[in-house]
Amino acid sequence: MKTVSRRRLFRTTAVVGALFAAAVTRGEVLLDDRWADGSRAESKRPDEAEVWVGRDADVQVKAGALTTAMTPASQKIWTYFTDNEPVKLKVGQKLTASVSFIPRGKLGESSSRSLRIGLFHDPTSPRVEIDMNNDAGGSDAPWRDAKGYAVQALVTGGEYSGTKPFDLGKRINLESQSLLGTSGDYVKVSGGSPTVLELDKQYTITLEIERASETQIDLAVTYQQGDEELSAWAVTDDGNYLGTEPVYDQFDLLFIRISNNATTADQIEFTNFKVELMPAPAAK
Repeated sequence: MKTVSRRRLFRTTAVVGALFAAAVTRGEVLLDDRWADGSRAESKRPDEAEVWVGRDADVQVKAGALTTAMTPASQKIWTYFTDNEPVKLKVGQKLTASVSFIPRGKLGESSSRSLRIGLFHDPTSPRVEIDMNNDAGGSDAPWRDAKGYAVQALVTGGEYSGTKPFDLGKRINLESQSLLGTSGDYVKVSGGSPTVLELDKQYTITLEIERASETQIDLAVTYQQGDEELSAWAVTDDGNYLGTEPVYDQFDLLFIRISNNATTADQIEFTNFKVELMPAPAAK
């Protein structure tokens, strides 16, 4: 199976050179929402975009944070990071989505990777721009054929601290009634160094989608606390190892699904949603 650690994936001279070029080339920030005004109802990208949720009664927004209380039921949170058309990745371009959060109350003790973050595009239906507690996006299931990649991440306080924290992969069941609620809808690979979280500390999960060629997408994910990288994992999609479907290259939807409080935390306080498009390295 064609999977590698992030460290190994980026070890070659060519890729190191590409990363250096990206570091000195300014990316386009599509979204950098910190809820500075204490509201989730306005869109003025990139500083803010309207955010919709499944269970709105359990969500509170204050200056600097969007917080959801967790129950035995799931919570869904989503936003769009373009005004109209999706981003279409060109060869060499990379899309990164970072979600920063603080677990509050009590951490779950579970091996379930229940904090799920994905980048998608629905090619056939209008955008879902209303609070609505439905995994399919509504009664007519608009998200049924949404294409994209996702990471399913572990949030644990210690009992299952030896579990690999990531499932990283591709949505292949485009007839499913659930966008991120059914793990089996994805071809995915588990990996990353075990990571134990603590209450009241901020963590960031970053999902990267890089178009290496017309037929290859490189996926990478990291867990960070501040500047410290706690865990990383990477997988390549070339039409074989993450299913036989062609690679996906269009994205406009950041979607988060949290399974329940028993497998995450009593509260999840989000402090930042950030999406950035990095250009292809300049030709030498």
